[in-house]
Amino acid sequence: MKLTLSNREQVAEGTMAFLLTPERALRFAAGQFGEFTLTDPPHEDGKGNTRTLSLASSPNDHEVMIAMRMRDSAFKNSLKEVPLGTTVDMMGPMGGLTLHKDSKRPAVFLTGGIGITPVRSIAKHATEERLPHRIVVLYSNRTRALSAFIDEFETWSRTNPNLSFVPTLTNEEPPGWPFELGIIDEAMVRRHVSDLEAPIYYVVGPPGMVAAMRELLEMVGVDEMQIKTEDFAGY
Repeated sequence: MKLTLSNREQVAEGTMAFLLTPERALRFAAGQFGEFTLTDPPHEDGKGNTRTLSLASSPNDHEVMIAMRMRDSAFKNSLKEVPLGTTVDMMGPMGGLTLHKDSKRPAVFLTGGIGITPVRSIAKHATEERLPHRIVVLYSNRTRALSAFIDEFETWSRTNPNLSFVPTLTNEEPPGWPFELGIIDEAMVRRHVSDLEAPIYYVVGPPGMVAAMRELLEMVGVDEMQIKTEDFAGY
């Protein structure tokens, strides 16, 4: 499918979101991803012109959102610089990091950094559709400024009684910060998840975090069949 770059904006320190208008309605499940290709980009490197990126938008949205940490790579620099109206090719959607069907089982997301993108898609869609699933999002960043989409999640958690949003900061303690501090650990999970055996867990973020969170969940007795993971290695 071809999409047209319609807008871009900074959504956190060092993080940009890009809005793309598809040539026709794009059908996907919240939490899926696509492979995006730039044709004749202004910058190139050995990694090529295609990247796998989560769809951060809700399936109800008319535009597709992708977001990324803006490290120095040819693909990211190109997407940041090309004019609005540029055509981007997408293959997909793909991926199984989607909300489970059994609404009696809570969904617990353990995520950090840009791993929030598929979680944004799922939380936004669940709020729009008033899904009955109980959803808890634990979201770790070093600082408040690095926390993408935090204002949106706070808004959704106020309007959706089934959504609990719990950001945590590991490198600062802002005055009046009402949420958690420190890494996501067993004590933090227990504070926000009353029955550890009940949920389906979704672990999304950098590979090191994903491995640590899986180890934590297995240590407290969560069955591996209740854990879904997706890691964002960066590029």
